[in-house]
Amino acid sequence: MSNAEQTPQTPKTPQTPVPPWMQPPEEKPIYKRVWFWIVIAVVAILAFAATAGSNIKLPISVPKIETAGISQQLNKMKKTPKDPETPANPNPDDRQAALAQAQDYSEVLHKSKQGIYDRLTSEDKFTPEAAQYAVDHLKADDKANALAAAQDDERILHLSKQGVYDNLTRDEKYTPEDAQYAVDNLKADYKANALAAAKYFQKMHMSPAEIQKQLTSQYGEKFTPEEAAYAMQHLKQ
Repeated sequence: MSNAEQTPQTPKTPQTPVPPWMQPPEEKPIYKRVWFWIVIAVVAILAFAATAGSNIKLPISVPKIETAGISQQLNKMKKTPKDPETPANPNPDDRQAALAQAQDYSEVLHKSKQGIYDRLTSEDKFTPEAAQYAVDHLKADDKANALAAAQDDERILHLSKQGVYDNLTRDEKYTPEDAQYAVDNLKADYKANALAAAKYFQKMHMSPAEIQKQLTSQYGEKFTPEEAAYAMQHLKQ
């Protein structure tokens, strides 16, 4: 068959352009989508909150409590110059650090040298050598510290004169000489202290006879009979 006899092809019909509003929307990249950035923001906020929360520390410190006086019944509340949450001493052989700590215990807590030594080695974990160096080089007036400690005990715990002396020598570990100096120079109203102690025991529902015995007992508050009598006369029944 010749080319002239071939069936002519039908010309193609030109395509009509599709209006823009009928065209399918272009798919946006993921980083151009709103929900993508919302997810990123939420993740960032959660990560920040978790990081910040792990670093938040509440400024709460528990006061150091030392028992004394009204003998096993009241607690002595004294400021402590260091946080009880402080971790173990990283350098127990640091003699200068031990000396600085000893100075704080002397000036703030009115500790005796023996009391300071014990605290440095037991609570602060200094070596015996560092603690001994500290007390040997500590500038402190033991008699003045004993008197200051006696004033704290008398004011807070309402102790008798004998109770103050016993507390200084037993708990505070002052020498008998320093303790005697303190009680001899302590200005205290022991009758008022006896009355305060009697009121305390009354709140514990002790009978008058029991209070009287507790006030004068050598195993109790060790007030004189005159001081105890004053307390009982002024104690409201």
